[in-house]
Amino acid sequence: FSIELYSLYAEAEYSICRFEEVGCAAEMVLKVAKSIQDKERVYATLVKSLGVENRLEDAIDTGFSYLSQLDVHCTSPPPDKSIVMNTLIDIKRTLEQMSHIEFLSHKVMKDTDKIAAMKFLHLLLLYTFFSKQNYFPTIIIQSLQLTLHHGICKESCVALASCSYFLCEFQDFKGSEHLGLLS
Repeated sequence: FSIELYSLYAEAEYSICRFEEVGCAAEMVLKVAKSIQDKERVYATLVKSLGVENRLEDAIDTGFSYLSQLDVHCTSPPPDKSIVMNTLIDIKRTLEQMSHIEFLSHKVMKDTDKIAAMKFLHLLLLYTFFSKQNYFPTIIIQSLQLTLHHGICKESCVALASCSYFLCEFQDFKGSEHLGLLS
């Protein structure tokens, strides 16, 4: 049994919209895969497949399951709004204290598990925007915390831009502009 072959098979089935086959191939890979790295590709395909089928809650739950295996936890139910807002304000202040040059010289993310987590958080940003909106700020926070603690990656840009958008909802246009420029 080749994990890579079945993962590629799931991707091929996804590309031709045969989502039931994606689920079957993913199930086979997840049964035999021993490491989290062996599961990454098929989990990504499965989450995207569920999203395309408009099964957003299933996509989110599956993404959360994989993230927890990467030691990135999105609690269910989401934390109280006041906790989320206080955490977001703390992150925003930290980022506002950084100049563009300081931020750009921040270390690059190298931990492959954290990069994988950022990729899944990136996927989940879109899904939580349309379904389970109460998780949207939590996903932003997780992404920004990983960026601040482990370094910058491609997905950091999306996290910053999403936070910039979110701050507009609270009429924090100055903070939004700063984070938008960082992104």
